[in-house]
Amino acid sequence: MRLCGFVGAFSIFLPTRPQQHCTSNGPHFSIALQRFVELHLIFKKKTKMGAVMALPTAAGGTHHILPAQAFELGPTTVAGGIPGFNVLNNVWYRDRTFFYLENEDAGEPVLSPDHLLTYSGSGSGTKGFERIQWEQSAATQHRRAEERSLGTKDTTILHGTTLFFNDGYDNKWSGYKWLYHMVAEALLGSLAVLSSVEPLPNDFALRAAAGDWASSTDRLAGGESEGLPDRLIVAWDQLWDARYGLPRTVAESVFGDDNLIEPDEWRDMSGDGWVYFERILLLDRSVSHRFNPLSQQWLKMALDAYQLAPSPDFFTPLRRALLSFYNIPSLTRPSPGMSVNFKRPKIVYVERQSTKRRFEAQVHEDLVKRLERLEKMGEAKVGLAVLEGMEKREQFKLFADADIILGIHGNGLTHELWMPSGGIMIEILPPGDFHYDYAPVSIALGHEHLIWQNDRLFPRDMWLPQNTGNGSLIHDGSSIPVSIFHRHDMGHSDESE
Repeated sequence: MRLCGFVGAFSIFLPTRPQQHCTSNGPHFSIALQRFVELHLIFKKKTKMGAVMALPTAAGGTHHILPAQAFELGPTTVAGGIPGFNVLNNVWYRDRTFFYLENEDAGEPVLSPDHLLTYSGSGSGTKGFERIQWEQSAATQHRRAEERSLGTKDTTILHGTTLFFNDGYDNKWSGYKWLYHMVAEALLGSLAVLSSVEPLPNDFALRAAAGDWASSTDRLAGGESEGLPDRLIVAWDQLWDARYGLPRTVAESVFGDDNLIEPDEWRDMSGDGWVYFERILLLDRSVSHRFNPLSQQWLKMALDAYQLAPSPDFFTPLRRALLSFYNIPSLTRPSPGMSVNFKRPKIVYVERQSTKRRFEAQVHEDLVKRLERLEKMGEAKVGLAVLEGMEKREQFKLFADADIILGIHGNGLTHELWMPSGGIMIEILPPGDFHYDYAPVSIALGHEHLIWQNDRLFPRDMWLPQNTGNGSLIHDGSSIPVSIFHRHDMGHSDESE
């Protein structure tokens, strides 16, 4: 069944022309890389005080003697990304400092430190991002014996792709404890960026075998899920899973315990030794807000990142991994706007009546009656989601075969992540209040997104920053008005049924 026509007939929503679902309109990775370079400041042959300093080479007596592996694995290169979601290859780390091995002869852009990370002057967080001239260091043969003494036992090799979440040091707000901020922004944005970057070659084992450090017990294997990063490092935020535990649930089911590295584990792993990243995505909310145009405009960290994804399929591996972990079938839609089971659509109503953000009691009762009536008539299958009382697996299962999700603006709508691509999201907001949180997530996932205010759609051409209006209406505890009946329903009473 085609969902767009069903929504037009559904009693609380007016007919609307569906938006065109994106399929392959995102930029190729080479275009993304070009945009990445344009957005960054070229930082060649300069010394910047504070966060980054130009170090002397190994021959000049730097206080950081790089391990021999650094010269075998090559210089740091820019794979792609945007500020706040930078992707680099061959990066080294020690003492809360990242090391960029610069090869001037290669003509690689060297990034401004401000475009890479936010730095901390306290005892928590990343201290800096230092540059070292790789070619000069690699050519200094008389130091090789000394460098090798810092080899296997003091070096942790992280092959594959690592997500490094840099927010939350010194108990600063990261948003990670919220499903929306952690998964729909940080993880979804990271995957969108990685989908625009050329994949790593599958030859790390061959390159590692060339060195006497290949069998190191500190060399950590990554995950086995195709299309996903190998691990996630939540480096500093000790409270990242403090609310309901859904972010942890997602992270553990996707990456596994061994490849989810939390602050205490990261401190122990990095310690006094070296850590090597074959590929690293450096996620930093503040950097994204400072330098990305859409993030600046809307104060949403991942909007620019979403636009790099070639198609909504970039999220399929994560959705499939989570559902597989819970033994929930991972379904696909025959085409955008069609029901998953080819027959009646499944509607999931996210109920919030036990919270401050709710409908008037009568409005809620009328809405539930109308949904029950649709199910009784065989026109839809209805799921009522009272998320506060549901086990996590049951939450994921409820949305995994959904066709239409409707509910008041709130974190529960983030479960659109598990709805097969091409569904419909109906977000209800009070008149005069507009928030651009879930609409861009829907678009990134290939869903149709409708915003309903009382008795009408809020048109897409009005989705502008200046129309956010009184943003406090959704937070002040006022009941959310919504008209349940169309004009042609006014003479009908559900009481007779």
